[in-house]
Amino acid sequence: MKFSWKDINWLWVAGVFTVAYAVLIGYGLGLARVLSFVTTEPDLNEVGDFLAGVFAPVALIWLVAAVLTQRQELNETRDQFTENQKVVDAQLKTINSQNGLLAMQHNQAVENAKQAYKLNLFDKRFQIYEKVVKFGEIYEARDFDDTAYTYMTNLSQEAGFVFDYSIETWLDDIAREIYDYLEFKKENPLIQGFSASDREFNATLREKYEMNKTSIFLQFSPSERTERLWRFMSVSDQPYMEAG
Repeated sequence: MKFSWKDINWLWVAGVFTVAYAVLIGYGLGLARVLSFVTTEPDLNEVGDFLAGVFAPVALIWLVAAVLTQRQELNETRDQFTENQKVVDAQLKTINSQNGLLAMQHNQAVENAKQAYKLNLFDKRFQIYEKVVKFGEIYEARDFDDTAYTYMTNLSQEAGFVFDYSIETWLDDIAREIYDYLEFKKENPLIQGFSASDREFNATLREKYEMNKTSIFLQFSPSERTERLWRFMSVSDQPYMEAG
């Protein structure tokens, strides 16, 4: 077992030295002289000088023992503080490591959220694109009606949530043109029955009717819808912000 000064109990050492000193004093003076000094009536000055001479080394021994004991306690306190500091440093390293891991997990969660947002936004936009295509296919084979107006109005409102404001406006303009077209048909109920032999006035109405219908179809023709919609299929990571 390795010896260490800090393991010494200095109070025990002081006690041993005190006992040894007392034995030495008793042996040096002799028992007879000690008994004679006690039984007689010595002068008080002599008693004071005797006690001072005898107990001064004892006081010195205990003073040194007390200093050494206090030094031991201070060293133990310092060692304990050092150990505590090491524990705190280790805990800080663990906390920093955990913070780094949490930061990585947070960043990964953000990236996953961005990817989920992009995929979901692309899916919503593509659904609207398909609805525009379907609308064109349906009404290429038949004339516009109230259902077409309602369909396009709802589609415009739906597009406002996932597209730029310009797309919502574009679809709303188409819905408005369909509405005007339907109003024109209501005001001229016989327009679709005009023949080539009808009067010039009726031919003018017929031309306006065809022009209105053609204008609507041009709004969502393959080239037009591709130009307007397809560029929005590449979505960013940022939340949708409506253009001012």
